[in-house]
Parts: sequence; structure tokens; C-alpha cells
Amino acid sequence: MEALILQALPRSESGTRLMRRLRKSGNVPGVLYGLGRENVMLTLNGAGLKAALSSMARMVNLKWDDKAETVLIKDVQYDPFGREILHVDFTRIDLHKSVVLAIPIELYGLAAGVKDGGVLDHQMKEVKIECLPTAIPEKIRLNVTELGLGSSIFVKDVKIPEDTKMMTDPEGIVVTIRKAEEEKKLPEEEALAEPEVITRKVEKEEEVEEGK
Repeated sequence: MEALILQALPRSESGTRLMRRLRKSGNVPGVLYGLGRENVMLTLNGAGLKAALSSMARMVNLKWDDKAETVLIKDVQYDPFGREILHVDFTRIDLHKSVVLAIPIELYGLAAGVKDGGVLDHQMKEVKIECLPTAIPEKIRLNVTELGLGSSIFVKDVKIPEDTKMMTDPEGIVVTIRKAEEEKKLPEEEALAEPEVITRKVEKEEEVEEGK
């Protein structure tokens, strides 16, 4: 995988007020850590970061001042509505050592069970794999055309590239087709829980950065 170039600026300050000012000006605060070296606080152009994420890039060449490092986009935090990027974490990597990371699963095809009136339930949106940084796939495409009513596809059924190793429980259910009347709605309070946690995490940036 060829790494994209992502420009950044170093920053020496942190805190909620600064982060808000950065985002208001179209920038995103970030931090680089890993490999036992000093953490580096950075500021990134929001448009450039969004473009990199839209291209499904996981590995980028991060440049600031006269420095450059090949890194992984480790974690991206969004606002409760999933629109604005609040913070991004980068981790240093050794191109010759394997990494473990989550890869999104993309379903394609019209399942036979859906044609028969069933409901497709995509329970697992991503799986963890282990591979070299240069072999990271953008996504895993899963054909559900033959999936019938009452049937499931398990992690052990998912095909991944030969140079990768599956790290997710093989008995986990990725997708299933159930009868329409079995469909359940997620309670509103559960749907709102995760974004609230993300927001609180970003407001404590200093604690996050010192702990890495």
C-alpha cells in the first residue's frame, strides 16, 4: 500500500478551548505516539484529513517542519452527529513488523433471504487482522447473494488476503438473515451512549496524550 502525504504543524498547547478554536478555523488537533518515542502534538488541515480518510487510507506519510514519519491513522473521533472530526491519533510503525488493526467489512449482492421477505442484519461491521503495514487492505468485501432466510455468515467464513491473519473470534456472526417480525430496534439511550463517551474523551486531551 502506497502511503499518502499528510502535512501537519506542531503545537505546544492543548486543552478544550484551543481545540475548539482549531476546529472553528477548519483544523483538527492530533497526536502522534508509539515505538517508545516522545509524543508529538500536531495540527492538521481538516480538508486534507477528510480527503485522506475518504480515500480509505490507513497508512500515511506524516510531515511537519523538517520531519517525516510513516504512521497509521489509529483513531478518529467525531462529534455526536458523526460530521465534524474532533481529534485524530497517529501511531508510529515499523514497516517490517506486523500490526493488528480493524478492517471494515463491505457487503454486496442481494441476499436470497431478503428476496424471500427476510431482513439482513449486518452485526459485525469490521474484523481485526494482523499483517505488515504495507499489506493493509482498505476493506473486506463479502458477497451475501447466496445467504438464505435463517442463515448466517461467520468470521470463519470470511476470506482475507493470504498475507494477513484473522484475529477476531472465528465463531462471531458477521451477517444473518432473519424473519421481518424478529427485527428489533435499538433503545434510544443505547444509541446515544457512545457519542457522549467520545465527546468526554476529547475534552480530556491532555490526559489522553500523557497516558500514551
